[in-house]
Amino acid sequence: MEYRRRPSLIGPLILITMGVLFLLANLGMLPLTFWEIAARFWPLILILIGLEIVFGRRSLIGALLVVVLWLALMGGVLWLAFAGGSVLPAGATVTDQLSQPLGDIKSASIDLNSGIATTNVTTLGSDTTDLMKGTFAHTAGVRIVQTYSSVAGEGRLGLRSEGADFAMLDLRTSRWDIGLNPTVPLTLNVNGGLGSMNLDLSGLNVAVLNVDAGVGTLAVTTPKSGVTTMRVNGGVGSAAITIPNGVAARIRVNSGLGGVRVNESRFSRSGDGYQSSDYASATNKIDIAVDGGLGSIDIR
Repeated sequence: MEYRRRPSLIGPLILITMGVLFLLANLGMLPLTFWEIAARFWPLILILIGLEIVFGRRSLIGALLVVVLWLALMGGVLWLAFAGGSVLPAGATVTDQLSQPLGDIKSASIDLNSGIATTNVTTLGSDTTDLMKGTFAHTAGVRIVQTYSSVAGEGRLGLRSEGADFAMLDLRTSRWDIGLNPTVPLTLNVNGGLGSMNLDLSGLNVAVLNVDAGVGTLAVTTPKSGVTTMRVNGGVGSAAITIPNGVAARIRVNSGLGGVRVNESRFSRSGDGYQSSDYASATNKIDIAVDGGLGSIDIR
């Protein structure tokens, strides 16, 4: 007798799981983004495949058992997400206090590569003598690498994380809180990894801003004074760009698979983009070019 193998349930179950989590995340019903949940719980896919091989292909009862176990795993994932992953073991936490004296530089280029972390960038006080000052919390298996050089009056600062372990996926223990000098003209390059990024640049003098959104959530408040050129490469997740009142903008959009929304009550359509009516004559303005990714980008 010819043996007829039952069709696999793994593909449909994975698609259903992704759809449910995407929907809940987009509705704001999850404390984490879809991609933060995926980064923590991806080994469950291997468990599902194993269950399918052992039970699901042998009989109808085995297939039903896989579905029941999948529902139990889904319930566990959602419970852990709402618990903030607090029941999961995490590695020892190390906190570094790093700073970079301003010296006699006239401008600076700063590269931030945060890897897997929650990242916050704000403004130091106007009387600071530092270019950068920050607190970096991370697991013991990771180290923060700071590089610096000065060429022809321009400081070049780099910050990145090195090393990896599974505890690093716990965003509770990976956090960058960075303050930057408000008086020195900056070129700021931000490479988002996995996690949330909040860049409050409203008090900074940022001439050039390049952002690779990464995986997770991104919130950027642009400078409220001066002239800024901004380039955004949309990642996987959601991004919100807030342009302070009194700042004119020109916005050019190259949409990806996600969506880009622009507040047309402030920035009217102009050709293939959007532009403030007073952009040409404005003292404080920003030129934004957006390459959309898989997520959504909201410019307001």
